[in-house]
Amino acid sequence: MRFPFSKPILHIYQLVLKSFKSIFRQALPTQWRSRITGLAWKSLPSIFAAIAILPAIYLNFLQPIEFWAYNNFTNWRGDYPWDNRLVIVAIDDKSISKIGRFPWQRDQYTQILQKLSQAKVVGFDILWSEASNQDQELAKEIDRNQKAVLSMAWDREGQALLPVKEISNVSANIGHILKREDADGIVRQVDLQLQNVPLLGIAMLQVYNLSAEELVALPDLKVPFLLNWTRSVKNIPHFSFSDVLDGSIDSAEFRDKIVLIGVTASGIDGLVTPLDRNPPASGVHLHSMVLQNLLQDNALTKISNYQAFVLLGSLLMSLVLPRRNLWLNSLSAFSLSGLWFAIAFFSFTANYWLDVALPIAMFVLTGSAIAIQERWQAQKQLKLARDRIGYEQTHDRLTGLFNRPMIEERLQKLLNRSLDDAEDRASSNKENDAQLMAILWLNLDRFKNINDVFGHPIGNLLLVEIAQMLKSVLPREAAIARFGGAEFVILLENLANEQAAISNAENILTQLQNSFLIQNSEISVAAHIGIKFHQVKLNSCIDYDSSEPTAPDLLLRDADTAMFYAKNLGVSLYRVFEISMRERVLERLQLEKDLRRAVAIAPDAETQELEIYYQPILSLHNMQIVGLEALIRWRHPERGLISPNQFIPLAEETGLIIPIGDWILRRACLQVKSWQQRFEKAKNITVSVNLSPKQLAQDNLLAKCLDTLKVTELDPKYLKIELTESSIMENPNFAVNVLSAMRNAGIKIYIDDFGTGYSSLAYLHKFPFDGLKIDRSFVNNINTNTSGMEILQAIVSLANSVKAHIVAEGIENIDQLNYLQNLLEQNGDGQGFFLFRPLDVHSIEQIFQTI
Repeated sequence: MRFPFSKPILHIYQLVLKSFKSIFRQALPTQWRSRITGLAWKSLPSIFAAIAILPAIYLNFLQPIEFWAYNNFTNWRGDYPWDNRLVIVAIDDKSISKIGRFPWQRDQYTQILQKLSQAKVVGFDILWSEASNQDQELAKEIDRNQKAVLSMAWDREGQALLPVKEISNVSANIGHILKREDADGIVRQVDLQLQNVPLLGIAMLQVYNLSAEELVALPDLKVPFLLNWTRSVKNIPHFSFSDVLDGSIDSAEFRDKIVLIGVTASGIDGLVTPLDRNPPASGVHLHSMVLQNLLQDNALTKISNYQAFVLLGSLLMSLVLPRRNLWLNSLSAFSLSGLWFAIAFFSFTANYWLDVALPIAMFVLTGSAIAIQERWQAQKQLKLARDRIGYEQTHDRLTGLFNRPMIEERLQKLLNRSLDDAEDRASSNKENDAQLMAILWLNLDRFKNINDVFGHPIGNLLLVEIAQMLKSVLPREAAIARFGGAEFVILLENLANEQAAISNAENILTQLQNSFLIQNSEISVAAHIGIKFHQVKLNSCIDYDSSEPTAPDLLLRDADTAMFYAKNLGVSLYRVFEISMRERVLERLQLEKDLRRAVAIAPDAETQELEIYYQPILSLHNMQIVGLEALIRWRHPERGLISPNQFIPLAEETGLIIPIGDWILRRACLQVKSWQQRFEKAKNITVSVNLSPKQLAQDNLLAKCLDTLKVTELDPKYLKIELTESSIMENPNFAVNVLSAMRNAGIKIYIDDFGTGYSSLAYLHKFPFDGLKIDRSFVNNINTNTSGMEILQAIVSLANSVKAHIVAEGIENIDQLNYLQNLLEQNGDGQGFFLFRPLDVHSIEQIFQTI
C-alpha cells in the first residue's frame, strides 16, 4: 500500500535513524545501543503522528468530525424525559393566525401574565426595547407578580438592547438571549454570562431559586455551557399562547412551574439543533434546553485530560505492533479508533464529552506510519526477494516443478540447437544425428470435485504428492512442469524410440491407480495423457511430416489435443497425437467461429443465416392445426443447410445456445402474433419453443419470457415451453421454482421426449407442467413391439392421472395415427412427418390461406 509523501517520510526516517546510531554508537555498549535504537525506531510512528496532527488542530481540520460525532451521538442516544417543572407557552402559527401579525401589543402579554399567576417564574424570550403606550399596564402586572424575567441583547454595533426602563425596573431579572452557532450552523454551546448579564435561562433559574424549596446549583458562569440536546422540540411539552390566553388551558397546569414564553412560529426565529433541522427550532427552545440541563443536572461536561491516554495508545501501537503485516497494522489502528469512538459515545450517554477526531486521527496516522515503516523494511528485503525471482519465474510455486515458460524455453532451445551443441549431446550416439523427443500432457480428471469435497488445502497437498510421484517414476533427465490447475507436462529428450515414452505414460497411469493418503483422507485420482512426438536433427528440426509446425506452443497444443481425445475414449488412458486430430479440432474451431458470426448477424433480416422452421401440431380429434413447434435451422453460406444435431451441441458447449434461444423465442412469438392477426384459422394457434438446460439455469429466464411476450403483444397462454426430463433433473428444486413462476404467469409447460428418462418419475407430482410429449421411439414401436405399446399405454394413463395434455411425436404412417386417435380418445395432439414436415414461414402461410 502506497501512502502520500511516503518517499520524503522514508527519507526522514533514515536520517533520524542515522542520527540515533551516531549518537549512541560511542556512548553506550553495543547491547544497550541496539535496544535503544530499536525502541527509538519503533517509537517514530507515534512521534510522526503527534507532529503531523498539530497543523490539523491549528487549522481546525478536525472540527467537522467533532460536529458530526456530536450530532449523531445526540440522535443515537435518544430522548431524555422532560423536567415536569418546565413548560413552554409558544407563540406558534396557530396563535399568530388567531391574534394577528407578530409582534403583538403589550396588552397580550399583560393578559398572559394574569393567566400565569400560579407560576414560579415566567421568562419572556421577547425583546421589548422600544416604548409602547401599553408599557405602564404591563409594568403594573409585572410588578404585581414579581416573577417576570425579561430578555435583552446587543445590536451589530455592540449597543445593548435593553427592555424599556419602565418595564425593566419592575422585572425580577434580565437575561441575554444571544446564541452561539458553530461553523455548520448548529448551536451546541452558549455563553452563560456576557458583560455581567446572565443568559435568560440562568436569570430565570436565579429567580426560581429565591422561592423554590430545593435550590438548583448554578454552573460556573465564566465557562461556556455545552448543551445536551436531550429532546427534539416537537416532543417538548408546550401550550399554544392563544389557548392559554382564551382560557382553554387550566391555570393549574402552570402551578409552581418555570414558564418560558417565546416564538415558535415558522420563519421567525430559526435555530438548528442536532435533532431539528427542517423545520428548525427557535430561541425559546434553546433557553428551555438550558433550563432542562440545569434542572436535571445533565449538561455535557467536557473531559480534556485524555491526551495522555491517546499518546500512550499511539506509543503502544508503535512498540507492540509487528512490522511485517500491513493489514494487522491497519486493522489495529481502526480497531483502536473504533474503541475510542465507542468510549466517546458511552461517555456521551453519561453526559460527558470526549473529543473524537483527535484520538482517531492520532491512531490512524500512527498505523499509517507503521505501514510506511513496514514498506521500508520490505525494501530492505528486496534483495532476498530478487534472488527468488529467478526461481519463481521458472518453477511452480506449489510443487517446485518447472512452469510453462520454462518448458517453452527449453523446447525452443531444443528446436534451435546448434551443430556444436548437437555434437556434444550426441557423443554417445555418433551414428545417429537425429534425436526423438516426446511431450506428455497429463490432466487429472474431476480435480475440481476433489477441491469441493476435501477443500483446496487437501487438493494442493495432493498436487504436491503427484509431483513427487512423477519425479520418482520418470527418468532424472525428464523435465516435469505444472501448467496450473491439475495439468502437468513432461518433456522427454533423447528417446531411443516411441515405446520409451509410451512406457513412461503407462507407468504414470499405473501409479495413479493407487490411492493417495492426504491427512487421513484416502483420495483416488484418474488421469489422461496426450503424447506428441517430435524429431530434432542437427542444425534443423523436422517432424515425420516436413509440413508440421515446430513452434513450442504448437507442439504443446498438439499434446493437449491428444489428451482431450484420450478423455473421449474412457478412463485413465493415453493417446498419441495424429495429424487428423488437429484437422478435426481446426474444423470444430471454424464451425464455432461461423456459428458465432451467424448468431451475431441473426437480428439482421437481410443477411441472417439462422432460420426458424415450424412443424404443425394437429389435434387428433379433428385434424386441425392447433400449434406450431419452432425449430432452428442454419443455412451456412458455404456448407449449405447444417443439421441441428451438428451445431446445437456446439452451441450448448460454448454458451451460444442462450442468445440463440432468446432469438428463437422472440422471433417465434412475433411470427405467431402476426399470423393470429392475419389469418382466421390461426387466431388460437400456439407456438412451442424448446428450452435448453443452460437457459433453464438462468435467473432471469422468467423476466426474458415476460418481456418478450410484452414486446410481441402475444398472450402468455399461446406460448408453450418444451424442456426435456434431463434438463429438469440437473437441478430439480430450482427447476420447480422457475417453472412454477412461469406457469403462474400463464405460460404452458410441456415435458419433451417423455419416457426416455426415469429419474423424473419420482418428481412427476411435484413438477408444474401442463402436458407431456411422448417420445417418437414409443410411437415408432406401434404395431411392431408389444412391450413398447404397453409402455405407451402406461404413459398415457400416467398423463391422464395428473390431468396432463398429451402430444405424440414422430407419427410417420396411417397405422400410428389411427392407433393414437383410439388410444387418446380423441383428446390429444399429434406431430410427425406423416402429418407435416417442418416448414418455412412461406409454406406455413400458404397452409393458413388454403384451410
